[in-house]
Amino acid sequence: MSTFLLTAITMLAFAANSLLCRLALAEGLIDAGSFTLVRLISGAITLIALLVVRGQWKTDRPTSRFRFFAGVALFGYAALFSFAYLQLATGTGALLLFGAVQLTLLAIYWWQGERFQFLEIIGIGLSIVGFVWLMLPSATRPDISSALLMLISGVCWAAFTALGKQAPSPSSGITWGFIAASIIGILLSPLMLSSIHLSLSGILLAITSGAIASGLGYTLWYQVMRKLSLLQAAVSQLSVPAIALLLGTVVLHESLSLHTLLTSGIILGGIALVFLSRSKKTSEQSASR
Repeated sequence: MSTFLLTAITMLAFAANSLLCRLALAEGLIDAGSFTLVRLISGAITLIALLVVRGQWKTDRPTSRFRFFAGVALFGYAALFSFAYLQLATGTGALLLFGAVQLTLLAIYWWQGERFQFLEIIGIGLSIVGFVWLMLPSATRPDISSALLMLISGVCWAAFTALGKQAPSPSSGITWGFIAASIIGILLSPLMLSSIHLSLSGILLAITSGAIASGLGYTLWYQVMRKLSLLQAAVSQLSVPAIALLLGTVVLHESLSLHTLLTSGIILGGIALVFLSRSKKTSEQSASR
């Protein structure tokens, strides 16, 4: 299966996760702390079970350093995202989250000595313009504390993404990241569970988010990350809000506007240019050898 197609499937999982979070938190079906804990623990249990069944539980274990940083990054993203989402409009939250992700990953990419090609610059520009145009109509002036939480959440997710390059194996790396994040969540549960509100629907949405959209989706993401540059990883994630809106029309029967179609096309076109530039660069390097 091509890298582009695998990336598209992963972005679909991310968008489904976004939809599950919106259903659970925006509708008040579960509190943010409980949602985060259930999401992380259910993801950890699912991934541990898969490793045991496949006989990989004792193989390719990541270093203690990787586990710690992956756990902190994953917990920081999941917890801060959930709490920030309570006070932010969908458009505002997406702009802050993915803005932080883009800036962080692009900064890491540049810091590692990589430089942008012409097509990549055009692709990045198109994707960002399309993304802002897509989300801006639903954005509102944010609550400062919630905005700060979402920005830090984006930095945490970018760090978790970058760590994917260092994982000994995608499945093992993600599993131990979830285990470490779950332990951190349990240790901090007295702070997170100050106001508990649970419903069966909320719990089921959190389990689905953790076990399937997050656990399996993030495993695929770490698999794909082995074949992507940080630039491709950064830009491809701009498609998530667009895909989430398209899923919303199917699952939640939300209206689909011409504005959504146009901006989604611009975002996807920009992403395609970045992937095309990378493919062209790889071909030129192979030909020169």
